[in-house]
Amino acid sequence: MFATRDLNVRNLPPAEHSSAIFGAFDALKPGEGFILVTDSDPKPFLLQFQAGRPGRFEWNVLEAGPARFRVDIRRRATESPRSVTEYLERDHRRLDAIIPEVERLAGERSFPEAGERFAEFVCGLGRHIDAEEQVLFPAFEQITGMTQGGPTYVMRAEHVDIRRLMGEVSAALATADASGAERSIRGLLETLGLHNIKEERMLYPMADQAARDDQTRDDLVKRLQAV
Repeated sequence: MFATRDLNVRNLPPAEHSSAIFGAFDALKPGEGFILVTDSDPKPFLLQFQAGRPGRFEWNVLEAGPARFRVDIRRRATESPRSVTEYLERDHRRLDAIIPEVERLAGERSFPEAGERFAEFVCGLGRHIDAEEQVLFPAFEQITGMTQGGPTYVMRAEHVDIRRLMGEVSAALATADASGAERSIRGLLETLGLHNIKEERMLYPMADQAARDDQTRDDLVKRLQAV
């Protein structure tokens, strides 16, 4: 993974934001990226990326306002349509990689830093869950007719537990409760591990199969990105 730099456009005139962002992106090599920092919702830039550079970029929101927005923007190594499985599994791996850093910082009693890093996890996983519940699950249910008692019903119930556990970790870090943070992180990892396996082995492949063709799957990924 290449190191990233910040691209802070908050001090630029709004008319120059697009040229700065897309100029920086077009200069990237595959795998390279930067963190866009802005004081307004960057979703319009995402839509421009989807229209003008489809399949070429990753877009991961690290902080979602209200005073500041931060997005990790990265050039993909391959530029091609994506399946639901590829896109959401990649996000699982990205989020999984944050937790060891949080544990290390909490173990060093660097609780403010651990809290900031975990806030990025909460932002990312919260948006991941929102994307599934607002886009993937309804699409899956419409295509398959599986609603009550189906896999999306189970996933929604588990999402409630996951959000509760994230709140417990955040609270423990905010109060510098090392043992509470360790206990809550352990519970979160156990719940997430089983949850992610079910999604990756069953729900995502079923959604890709139901979508039938590459264009439909890629359009679904674009809608997931935009939540």
